[in-house]
Amino acid sequence: MKNENLRRELLDEDLLSYKPNKWNINIPFKDYRFRIEDIIPALSGSIGKVSLVAAFAVAWAAGFNISDPSFVTENVRLEIVIASILTIIFCAFLNPYAGPPGTLAPLIPIIPVMISSGVHPLPLSILIGLLGLLISAFRYFSKIVEINGTGTKGGIILLFGLLGIGSSLDNLKGWAEKSNVPQLFVLLLITGLALYILLNKFRARWLIIPICAAASIAVSSLFGLFPTIKTGIGLPILNPDKWWNEKWGIGWGLSVENFISAVPFALLAVVMWPIDALAIKTIQEKNYPKGAKKAVFDMNSTYLIVSIRNIIGTFLGGGQIAAVWRSFMIPLGIVKRPIGASALILGIIGVSFGILGFPVDIATFPPLLWMVLIFGVYIPLIEVGLTTIKSAASAKVAVVCIIAGIAVNPVLGWIISVFVENFQVIKDSESSRTLTLKDLYITAGLVIITGIAFFSTYIL
Repeated sequence: MKNENLRRELLDEDLLSYKPNKWNINIPFKDYRFRIEDIIPALSGSIGKVSLVAAFAVAWAAGFNISDPSFVTENVRLEIVIASILTIIFCAFLNPYAGPPGTLAPLIPIIPVMISSGVHPLPLSILIGLLGLLISAFRYFSKIVEINGTGTKGGIILLFGLLGIGSSLDNLKGWAEKSNVPQLFVLLLITGLALYILLNKFRARWLIIPICAAASIAVSSLFGLFPTIKTGIGLPILNPDKWWNEKWGIGWGLSVENFISAVPFALLAVVMWPIDALAIKTIQEKNYPKGAKKAVFDMNSTYLIVSIRNIIGTFLGGGQIAAVWRSFMIPLGIVKRPIGASALILGIIGVSFGILGFPVDIATFPPLLWMVLIFGVYIPLIEVGLTTIKSAASAKVAVVCIIAGIAVNPVLGWIISVFVENFQVIKDSESSRTLTLKDLYITAGLVIITGIAFFSTYIL
């Protein structure tokens, strides 16, 4: 007990004394300390990253009928190496207050909707990156948070969680049936639920991604199913022309029509960033001692880096949409560590995974991939969405968002709920939230821009 208390004091002291240089060179061991706990979020983040990028690549490949057998693994290799290098440069050396650039997992289940709406991944990511740079420059992410009320936030988070679970269950079931072991589908789900309940009970939910990954391989092995190791040691393909014209096979897509088609989804992605970040900041603020504000990640610096990664990564051929590295940041907050040292370890592990190749094959093993998404991403999203809703009125707004999102389009679900909530079509007498005239003008502008961009896809 004495040693445990001493350890807590050391961790708290690291958080309270965390004062590395901002936008200047930081030297590991000199400007921030290393602890054994730094390995846990780094390893969890690396496994989560590979799985989530693979899910993006699988979804795009299915939507565009990409038959290249190396598309998914090579895309994951490219993405994790780029993200890891940016993490080392920015989050470990230049600005250890910024969270690393991860993956916006909630967008994965709406990729089929984006493809059917004429969205090309390159114009989409360029728009997201430019919007992010603009909003970061003016430090406007807090305003986005204000414009989205509790009902809208809860609704869009629940919508993405529900869509994600549905899509992942279908894929996992389809894989089990294709492998002639349909009973494996049920066994994997029972195992995942049991682990999720146990980890919640023992307050170790931050271990869900690595434990779920290990359990999915262990359960599958009972039926003689193992990951196929086929990716050798090598560097990622850095030729964008080869990616877009050969591997993707859809060309560069830099037309006016494609940019217009991408606008509503780009807006939705950027709106999701601060909502996603709020959950992570809440975890850090609850677990860190008072006075450790500098150890809580800086939102504007984080999304400046995320925006840069969106543009660079997708230009080079990557298929993911970036956000804060959730599978790293949540365990980081729970084990009570600041960003610097763990981000450096994360970057080194990520580059190693990409170059070695076989960790990518393991992480793209279907049971591991879909189990990590269900229990490590989408069920936690459902939890966050439910806790976000504070009143009967906000619940009604969330229902509007979910119904419109499922029946028509997630973007329309979001923008309709923003309009309904901000213009008090559904009045919330329990809410103390007040919007200025400027906020209402911004809301109206968002509704008009999103509506025009959405309906123009049917005209062009």
